[in-house]
Amino acid sequence: MLKSQQKSKPWWRRAGRLGVLLAIKESYLFLKNVFGLGVHPFKTLRAVQREKDRSQQVLILGLPGYVLGVGLVGVWLGRRMLGASIRWGWPAKLSFLGVVGVSLLVGGYLGYWLLKVWRVKYE
Repeated sequence: MLKSQQKSKPWWRRAGRLGVLLAIKESYLFLKNVFGLGVHPFKTLRAVQREKDRSQQVLILGLPGYVLGVGLVGVWLGRRMLGASIRWGWPAKLSFLGVVGVSLLVGGYLGYWLLKVWRVKYE
């Protein structure tokens, strides 16, 4: 059968397959970098900076925001599942403060190591 006679796949199927492959690759790199931040943060951040992979830089720098977003959605869903009223009691306030605190800790940790990497780069 000639190439011109072959039935080509629809464009949306090819785009979907490429999208799935790209999502798998980016999630693997993101999880690898998050693990690296816990084990050897200086080396991980320096590698991400050196590779110039903007998508990974955005994913890593957005980590405190992801922690905050997932935590707030968790608090909201928890309140909805328990059927809580609109007024926030002390458990909800404590959960909210815990989520914000963890997010600030992650941001501070990331900022500390980013400053160390930049200091070494520009010395």
